[in-house]
Amino acid sequence: MQLQLTYDPTEDRLLLSMKLGERALGFWLTRRFTELLWQALWQRAGAAIDGKAGATAREMLLAMQQNRASQKHPVTQSPRLELKAPPVLVTTLKYGPHEKGGHALSLIDAAGGGEMLIMDDDSLHALIQLLDDIMQTCEWRLDLWRPLEAIPGVLPASNAVH
Repeated sequence: MQLQLTYDPTEDRLLLSMKLGERALGFWLTRRFTELLWQALWQRAGAAIDGKAGATAREMLLAMQQNRASQKHPVTQSPRLELKAPPVLVTTLKYGPHEKGGHALSLIDAAGGGEMLIMDDDSLHALIQLLDDIMQTCEWRLDLWRPLEAIPGVLPASNAVH
């Protein structure tokens, strides 16, 4: 899976482009949806951490996971993915553990169509890194919290958010 994230100032949205096999798909992410996605990604990232770990230990473990994933899969610039169809405006996110391991994230539009992504821990952290990087270049000024604030039950382990 190849992921790209760009900011479109005309649309005032993020464009999440991904290549899955031979398919190239695009998803528009609004500010509101981006905040929900950010929370869900960090919640899933922290799902494997022992619930008995204290807040500081959680923060350190998540930071270590994020650093490891960043070193293993550095974010690089690549040619823009050519989408075969117009991007879909995402309105709903369903997320949780995948039955075969990893994380399931479903990006769904208002008509109920969309795509389920099955991501391993490194892919999940790569998407977190892409979002964090793009926030430095767009002018949204979202107050996206980091691991210590993200884990203590902000969102349930499996859910849908609209």
